[in-house]
Amino acid sequence: MKIVDVRAEACRLPPSVPWEDATNRVDGLEFVFVEVETDTGIIGTGFTYTVDIGGSAILALVQDYLAPLVIGMDPQDYERIWAKMQRQSRRLGLGINAMGIAAIDIAVWDILGKLHDRPLYQLIGGARDSIPAYISEIVMKESDTLADVLGRVDGYLSRGYRAVKIKIGRADIEEDIERITRIQQILGRHGKLFVDLNQKWTAHDARVHAGRLDGLGLGWIEEPLPFTDLDAHVALRRAIRTPIALGESLHSRSQVLAYLQAGAVDYVQADVAFIGGITEWLKIAHLAEIFGKPVAPHYMMELSLQLLCGVPNAFMLENVVGGSFTELGLLEEPIEPQDAVGIPPARPGHGIRFDKAALAAVRLDPDRLRRSFTGGSK
Repeated sequence: MKIVDVRAEACRLPPSVPWEDATNRVDGLEFVFVEVETDTGIIGTGFTYTVDIGGSAILALVQDYLAPLVIGMDPQDYERIWAKMQRQSRRLGLGINAMGIAAIDIAVWDILGKLHDRPLYQLIGGARDSIPAYISEIVMKESDTLADVLGRVDGYLSRGYRAVKIKIGRADIEEDIERITRIQQILGRHGKLFVDLNQKWTAHDARVHAGRLDGLGLGWIEEPLPFTDLDAHVALRRAIRTPIALGESLHSRSQVLAYLQAGAVDYVQADVAFIGGITEWLKIAHLAEIFGKPVAPHYMMELSLQLLCGVPNAFMLENVVGGSFTELGLLEEPIEPQDAVGIPPARPGHGIRFDKAALAAVRLDPDRLRRSFTGGSK
């Protein structure tokens, strides 16, 4: 079997509901989709994404550099394909090259599933047939009131969710604490609340504020500090009992390993698109297992569902409000948790079927982007 063609396109569209956290307001989600075609007629679909910025750059990287590298290779040699792309692009550092590699790598694994007539989760281990999900929202608008968030939590409960993640990092930590305690009252003793700071705190902030959150019974504190400050994470982990979750801003197994070796992370949240695809994600999942840590991948709900059902140390599936392919209206057939339980599609490969017309309607227009882009970083 040989790869004979790689086709790519980029799309840009807003989340289906407004997104704003402690450090950023999101105007657009950018996706790069690829089709990898083989000489047997099997076509694999892959994808990657960015938040607000970089989609056109990743598209160019895939089309101009990565695609020519894999033409003629056997998709069954997924390690060889991944290594060839990584070696050639490593001088770019970490980030954009991993995102580009991910799109092709995911397509290769989709081909493997179709070749062996198995859904992806069975191909990578088949550890379980379903996974519990938590709801994850991105709401940090100044106008968002306590009554607003409590009303949304009631709605999540009505859909079967008993685990919820909210954004924190308001100027007055007492507002965060009030929201936490009131939501926990609604969730009850069998519920679980996670909080996400999106790297808002400095090391000084963590020393001052972390003690206020510790002891509240939170499931985890996510990305409390800049991902580049490993020492601050180590100090925070030693100072509190509440677990720390992170990984969405890490782009390689070596970065994850450093956090594991330092004892600075409790839940590993490697994002399959940011980390370089399924080949690298699996190495990280098994690495976390060696250290006795569960994995709870960031975003990419429809694909993370397959990954979590494939590995033994899976924790929960993140369903980000307004950000799944299903909610964005990009799928032919919706994939979403029912009663807060995700069940992967049984069809071969990753089972994600995109609506070509829907993608065409939101194709990224570089000229329009240049005229309108302002960014939402705070």
